[in-house]
Amino acid sequence: MDREELRRTLISRLNAFSGKERESALIHEKILSSLMWKEASTILAFVPLKSEPDISPLLSDSRILLPYIEDGEMHFSASKNLRKSSMGFMEPEHDEADYEKALMLVPMLGFNGLYRLGRGGGFYDRYIRKNRNRLITAGVAFSISECPVFIPEPQDEKLDCIFSTVV
Repeated sequence: MDREELRRTLISRLNAFSGKERESALIHEKILSSLMWKEASTILAFVPLKSEPDISPLLSDSRILLPYIEDGEMHFSASKNLRKSSMGFMEPEHDEADYEKALMLVPMLGFNGLYRLGRGGGFYDRYIRKNRNRLITAGVAFSISECPVFIPEPQDEKLDCIFSTVV
């Protein structure tokens, strides 16, 4: 199965998943109780889509920066004023924030070990590669996103850990 077919299969599986609320609550608790969360001075998060674990209760934390895409690159903003981007995601005002070190929560359609399958834009992989020395990366995924048939490719960046109900 190629990556696009795998993405379609995972999106369909995630959209039909009935355990979203329960697993989101468990993932939320795992994140909040982690030492990484407690010690982070900056947290790069994301506004969850309906098919992703609902981490929205975490977004009110003052340490949170949210992603936006500008000129084909991912940036992070402290703004909480969200709007729908041209790609259909909710994103903050384009006002890049600076930080020294951060915990980065990364959305995933699927994962195999510490490698993630995203939505295909490569934004997260490029951002992680460029900023690896100042990030601790943590994938966020439902249990049904575990995907042993996903084979990482050279452009796929390995994460430091995963917050899920299977890990």
